[in-house]
Amino acid sequence: MVKEFRVTGKFVLGALLCFFLTIMSVNIIFVNFAVKTFPGEKEEKSYLQGLNFNSRLADRERQKNLGWKVEVNDFQRSNERLVIALSVHGAKGDPLDGLDVRGVISRPTNETFDQDVVFSSVGNGRYETSVRGGAGVWILEGEAVSGQNEAFEFQSRLLLD
Repeated sequence: MVKEFRVTGKFVLGALLCFFLTIMSVNIIFVNFAVKTFPGEKEEKSYLQGLNFNSRLADRERQKNLGWKVEVNDFQRSNERLVIALSVHGAKGDPLDGLDVRGVISRPTNETFDQDVVFSSVGNGRYETSVRGGAGVWILEGEAVSGQNEAFEFQSRLLLD
């Protein structure tokens, strides 16, 4: 004798509980993978940086008073190398030579491509560097420091075809 299948309240409750437990399990797995691959913060120890926010504002005010201007004049790809040329000018528009210009070039979402860069002076306020790089979006963050320890931070977004 074959027992007839009937949908009862217990069956519906069991099916709903299994369904939602499956959905929650999959969500927990996905959230875990998402946080491990990209935790969402670019800056390490952001809380401690927040505590020093007032000194950071003072540094930016000093930088603003310097009146320097850093511009990326040219960037191009050549045989999997990225060549970047920039110029640094003073408050009156005069080219600034003899600076120590350094920085980091990175992809916005992937830290594995981060590279330290050191620019070489080519005269008349122009500086150049060459790093490994392919097509896509790059972020250049750097600092130009004079012999009198005047520092100027800059950032530029580069888009390569």
